Amino acid sequence: MNYRELAEAIDRPYNTVRKWRGEITSVSGKEFQRIRVRNGRGRKNRTSYDFNELDVKSFLELDELLKAKVNKIEAIHKIFGNKIVEELQKEKNDFESLDRQDKALRKQIIALSKRMQIQQSEINTLNEKNNDLTERIKSLESKGIMSKFKKK
Repeated sequence: MNYRELAEAIDRPYNTVRKWRGEITSVSGKEFQRIRVRNGRGRKNRTSYDFNELDVKSFLELDELLKAKVNKIEAIHKIFGNKIVEELQKEKNDFESLDRQDKALRKQIIALSKRMQIQQSEINTLNEKNNDLTERIKSLESKGIMSKFKKK
C-alpha cells in the first residue's frame, strides 16, 4: 500500500500522511518498508514506502488520538514507541550487564590473588627447606662423614 492508498484508508490528505511518516520515523525510530518503483519507461527507479495492514491500523490509531486532542508527539510515543527511551533502556541494561561482569571479575581477581599468596608462601617454605637441606649436606661433607660411605 502506497501513500495515496494509505491516505484514502485513513481519510487524510496525502501530504499529511507523508509528513506523519517522517515525524514517526524521527520520534519513534520506526522504519517503514521501502520499495523501488519505476518512474516510467526508461527512467530510473525511485524509492517509495510500502505500508502493511499493521501500519494502516497504527495510522488509524494515530488519527483517532489526534482527533481526541492528544499531542502529536505523545500519540506517536503511545502507538509507535519512543526511540530515546528505548535507547536509554538499552544503555541501562548494557550498563547493568557490564556491572555484573565487573563484580564477577573482581571476585575472580580476589580469589586468584589469595591463591597466588598461598602458592608464594608454599614456594618460600620449600626454599627454606631446600636451603636447610643444602646446609646440612655441606656440613656433613665438611665433617668428612660422606667420605666414610664412599667405596674404596
